[in-house]
Amino acid sequence: MKIGVVTQSYYPMLGGVTEHVWHLARELQRRGHSVTVITGSVRQSDDRGLRVLRHGIQIPLTANGANQHVTVGWRLGHFLRRVEERERFDIVHIQAPVDPGLPLIAARSMRTAKVGTHHAFRNRHVASDIVFRLWRRVFDEAVGSIQRHLAVSPSAAQVVHRYYPKLPIAIIPNGVDTSRFSPAVQPFPEYRDGTLTILFVGRMDPRKGAKYLFAALPFLEKQLERYRLLVVGSGWMRKYYHAHIPVSLQHRVEFAGFAAPEDLPRYYRSADVYCSPATGNESFGVVLLEAMASGLPIVASDIPGYRHVMTGGQEGLFCRPRDPQSIAEKIIQLANDYERRGDMARRGRETAQRYDWQRITDEVEAVYRQLV
Repeated sequence: MKIGVVTQSYYPMLGGVTEHVWHLARELQRRGHSVTVITGSVRQSDDRGLRVLRHGIQIPLTANGANQHVTVGWRLGHFLRRVEERERFDIVHIQAPVDPGLPLIAARSMRTAKVGTHHAFRNRHVASDIVFRLWRRVFDEAVGSIQRHLAVSPSAAQVVHRYYPKLPIAIIPNGVDTSRFSPAVQPFPEYRDGTLTILFVGRMDPRKGAKYLFAALPFLEKQLERYRLLVVGSGWMRKYYHAHIPVSLQHRVEFAGFAAPEDLPRYYRSADVYCSPATGNESFGVVLLEAMASGLPIVASDIPGYRHVMTGGQEGLFCRPRDPQSIAEKIIQLANDYERRGDMARRGRETAQRYDWQRITDEVEAVYRQLV
């Protein structure tokens, strides 16, 4: 099949949708399909081995507690129709099809059979409701033009059902590369020195909750003798979050910055506990899957998107969102129970196997074949 994937999120932009697109497209390509990614223009492109067509302008903004990009352009619709006529796709797969910008324009302007995957979760938001009411006809046209609607989790489907309660939506989750993230990966030797290493991976965005993890350090200091917090990720708010680390405890925190794709699995394998203190509005826990696949026990916020991936007490422990003391208590429980950490690591690896990208691609490919 010839497949066009329309997305506002693709490298060098980082995030869950970018990872979803790359892994899915790569696996489809490996199976013999022709895949073209259609996304926004950037100054320094990073196509990662895929055929990528770029057009429009990427505008950065902060929405839903995270840094995002919207692709706009006066002639985006014309560009998409020309690409469609030239490529003669069998399927067009639109990521986040009702997001303003490129996905919404693609849903309305392209005539090829379309699949749409919904990624976002947000609690009821007045601004979103107002936008929907003002542009109801545009959204109706976009939603109605898509033949198959998918969502990465029940939480993501819930957002769409808020406005279209009878719309059929199939759940096909995000995946994880269980060969790339694996207990067999070699850790960085400097972190295997007997010091408990707590890992955080993510952008310095408000909803990732890094400041609450930093605020948990005084509680950890009272109970743990040897520990470090390893922070992998970056973002323009890094200096702001760095200010939340008590001066007397800054030696406990190491900022590794952006991790190259080949290094990220090694950071997971270098840690003893993974912590994701997200505040909410996460539709899914990709980082939880990466930690599970790597054989790491987890401490994570008890939020809807994470409950779809992890069972409390099995692969890890849930803590109260935005509660530094609760975060610290759960980390301390795991720090003091080596045997329990091992049990959770084994269960996590078993759970991750169910989300391997080969299995996820099987499900997506079946949708394509039914539609074609």
